[in-house]
Parts: sequence; structure tokens; C-alpha cells
Amino acid sequence: MLDALGDIGDFLGGIGVVITLVYLAAQIRQNTRSSRTESYQAAVAAISEWTRDVGTKPASSRIVEAGSQDFEALSAEERVQFNLLMASLVRNLENIHFQFTRGAIDESAWAGWANRTHAILEPAGARAWWRTQETAYSPEFRCFVNEQKPSDDLPESIVRRSGPAV
Repeated sequence: MLDALGDIGDFLGGIGVVITLVYLAAQIRQNTRSSRTESYQAAVAAISEWTRDVGTKPASSRIVEAGSQDFEALSAEERVQFNLLMASLVRNLENIHFQFTRGAIDESAWAGWANRTHAILEPAGARAWWRTQETAYSPEFRCFVNEQKPSDDLPESIVRRSGPAV
């Protein structure tokens, strides 16, 4: 009789362990989703802050516009300012790319950022700036910027995780 009760206790204990593990797995999954959402929101907030700061400062807006068209035409002081502004923006775009390649941003959200990244770095001046600065960025991001081309309908190669295998 005691053996039977012990077996029942072991069985119920096992069920309790399984239920606990299922609960913990669900909590971890929920926490992972929350962390991904928070990371994405922080990245978007950083780009929004950059946009607001540049957009509310006419001198910064002018330097970004002029430098994007013809980096070499800027004065030495303006080139320093342009470099700092672009480095901040492009580092934020690299962060979004990184989050996408790690699965923290879904493909539909990434498609817009991919197009925006290319639109920002497409003008001749921005491209000239990029060539002088690209080694400061990750190999994956450089591969994305240098080898992927935007289009109206993003090809699968852009929407999928870009960059060399790591």
C-alpha cells in the first residue's frame, strides 16, 4: 500500500515538474518577445530623435542635404559636421540591420528600413562619405549596403538576412 502511494506521489510530482517546465517555457517566450519589441522601439526612437534634431536645426539640415549631394563641396568644418551627423544616423541604421539579422525585427518592418538605408546612402555625396567611413561598420552591414540594391519590390535577397555567413 505504501509503495502504491509512493508511486502515485512520484507520478504527481513528475506531472508538477512538466507543468512547471511548460509554464517557464511560456514565460521565457513572452520575455523574448518583449525584449525584441523594446530593442526595436529603442532603435526607432534613436532614429526619430536624430531626425527631429536635424530637422529642427536649419544649419544641420542644410549640411546633411548639401553633403549628401556633394560631400567634397563642403568646407572642412562642414565635412566634420556632416561626418558626425551621418555616423550617428548610419550607426542607428546598422543597429536596425543587426537586429533584423538576429531575428529581432520581422521582414515586413525590415523592408522599409532596407529601402530607407539605401535611399540615404544613394546620393553621390553620401556614397562618397560612405566609402571613407565604411570600415567603421560591421562586415554584415557593409555587405548589405555595398552589394544589395533597393527597388520598388524588394528582392528576396534584401528581405532575407543579408551579409556573409557568420
